[in-house]
Amino acid sequence: MREDPSVGAKSGVAAASEQPPLRGLNRLFRTTLVLIPIGVLGNVAFSLLVTDRELLTALPDLPRTYLYLAIALGLFPWVTNTLRLLIWARFLGHRLSFRDCLQMTLAVDLGSAISPTAVGGGFFKWGMLVQRGVTPGTAASLTTYPIIEDAIFFAISLPLAVILTESWNLPIFRLVAEQLGNDAFIALGTGAAIALFSWLSVRMVLTGGLGERTRQWGIQFLARTRRKLRSTWADAREVFRLIAVRGRWWFALSLSLTAVQWTARYSVITALVAYLGYPVEPVLFWLLQWVVFTLMAMIPTPGAAGGAEAAFYLIYSALLPTRVIGLATAGWRFLTFYLQLGLASVLFFLLNLRSGGGLLQPPTRARPN
Repeated sequence: MREDPSVGAKSGVAAASEQPPLRGLNRLFRTTLVLIPIGVLGNVAFSLLVTDRELLTALPDLPRTYLYLAIALGLFPWVTNTLRLLIWARFLGHRLSFRDCLQMTLAVDLGSAISPTAVGGGFFKWGMLVQRGVTPGTAASLTTYPIIEDAIFFAISLPLAVILTESWNLPIFRLVAEQLGNDAFIALGTGAAIALFSWLSVRMVLTGGLGERTRQWGIQFLARTRRKLRSTWADAREVFRLIAVRGRWWFALSLSLTAVQWTARYSVITALVAYLGYPVEPVLFWLLQWVVFTLMAMIPTPGAAGGAEAAFYLIYSALLPTRVIGLATAGWRFLTFYLQLGLASVLFFLLNLRSGGGLLQPPTRARPN
């Protein structure tokens, strides 16, 4: 898809004027600098309290090949996420560089760390795309399309993993199903209450219940919002149409990267347990990682703090010995969260510094092919 340069310029300027301020990334960076030391200290304290002292003293003597593998597997999703964004940006005619896409990937990780897991950091990705001249609708598509790819991958891989491990009777899966059902009921009720309150508020404003001046402001605000949403929806619909018609090979490539990404991310625990010298079941461990991360999405704390460790401990305590489960929990959390968070903070700062603070300055227009 090659955008008309004049249209791209106009849309880029319009998008820049409409985008939310991205200076919150500075606050985000400072927040992570506080969060990381606290989390790491908590991890160390937890390990010392619940792990067998003999195992702790033996750690320096263990072969480190699997530990290095666990670190590499935990960081590799940065590469795949960056490439997936780069693939679709290039397909749509935007010459974003690998560094641009990597910065956005890091921003998503940083945003996810200070927000509930279910919310994530996609807002920062959308804002940074708009800042680079991508239209809001196209930016929304580039933000949401990876979620669709993830859903397709898991729709295929999860049943296969369950069949291969014969784990359909595990109590933990019944627990997750019940929890999802409860959360769905609460979410629907909350959504209905918010919708009703919003409808009553809008009705009061538009009927002049809060005064004529407020009524005029409300009418103008709704008109502007409707125009923006209509434009965004039209852009997004066109992007998905192009992908369906001309992006099949691009989709195959991106979906392959999706498979590699989630295989790596959910295999960190397998490499970690192998490093600790205990037998592993790679497919079952991978499947249970999906359960852990699903439970994490229901935890409202930033980065699922506290709940992530509890979910992991609950699920894997049935598979790992008592003397190692505490260290495995702390090590898993460090390798899948705090290590990435710390490195993402440093890399994001260095990349942004090298680009002259470009991500936090007035936007530039995307360069069409």
